[in-house]
Amino acid sequence: MSAGRRIRLAGTIAASKLAMAAAWGSSSSSSGKELYYPNEQLTWMYDSTTIAMKVEGCVWSTTDDNEDVGCMADASGDGTTYWYQMAMCRRAQVAYSVYATDSSSATCTSSSFKGSYVTQDGLAEFAYLMGTYDQYSPISETIVGSLPMCEKGSNGYYLSVGCSSDGTFTIDEFSDQYCLQRSGTYAYLSDINKIFANNFHSCYKIYSSATDASVTYSTAGALVTGSKSCTALDSTLCQSTERITLTGKSIGTLSSAGHTFANFDIANRAKYLFGSLCLIGSLFMFLGILFTNRRKRRAMMQRKMRASRSRRSSSKRSTSRGAVESSSRRSKSRTPAESSRSRSKSRHSSGRPSSEKEKSRSSSKKKIDDEGGVFA
Repeated sequence: MSAGRRIRLAGTIAASKLAMAAAWGSSSSSSGKELYYPNEQLTWMYDSTTIAMKVEGCVWSTTDDNEDVGCMADASGDGTTYWYQMAMCRRAQVAYSVYATDSSSATCTSSSFKGSYVTQDGLAEFAYLMGTYDQYSPISETIVGSLPMCEKGSNGYYLSVGCSSDGTFTIDEFSDQYCLQRSGTYAYLSDINKIFANNFHSCYKIYSSATDASVTYSTAGALVTGSKSCTALDSTLCQSTERITLTGKSIGTLSSAGHTFANFDIANRAKYLFGSLCLIGSLFMFLGILFTNRRKRRAMMQRKMRASRSRRSSSKRSTSRGAVESSSRRSKSRTPAESSRSRSKSRHSSGRPSSEKEKSRSSSKKKIDDEGGVFA
């Protein structure tokens, strides 16, 4: 790390201490503030007896020291003209969570959680701060000082410290000179990852009021003031942070914004569920009405068919009766001559035996006349 960077870091810590003293130094004055994130306003740090941290892993995040870590220069001498092309430089950062208590022992529980943070100047900055402010630190700048920071390798790629998918540190290959387009993994930093796994993945104390003169110049003060807050929206390794309210020096925990959104989401889900039930009920009602009308229409059609059949049968009966009556009327209206003719026709149509009888009768009459017999 350059000497200028170290001077800027010391100035940042001192400025943050003066700002905190100006804003919160008077116990009788009201802050007038409403809602803050505790990992942004840092009041909890000066009211705690013990502060501990737990490293969550490696996060590929933005950096604020573009020139020292091989990013684009602030002045676009290489032809880059847009600010966002210079501001979005990313490097491998250390993500960690901070816990503070009023007891002398370091505990990393949900009740003592104060926020998640991510460094802004990479693994080298984290190792430098730990080695400078903690005399028992298992990591220092000498251990990570030889690691490449966006430097050209022998195979045509650029090498820099990177992050693997499981949150461990690696050396990655990049195809561009600003190490923004990752090509693959060059090497795994087994020794560095072992140090983190054995020491910082559990609860590690970074401040104690019994041994440190001031939290400002402790490991906790140096790390937190040189980092930026992060949440689960930034990285899956970061944890969500609750909001607090301030009135003078009293701090009361309120419902977090996440809880508010969760409640709002529950209300929306209830509304959607109720609306879905109403829609389903309307669908069943429509189907019921449809099938009921269909049955009614079928019953009406059956009644109409039965009525039409009864009308047809009654008309056939009336027709047959009319024919019988007309035939009887015709038989009654005949004259005696027509009836005799009809009888004679019926005799003639009866067959040969009747005609033979008439012939025999006529022949017998002739015989009698010939004999001259007369009947009285």
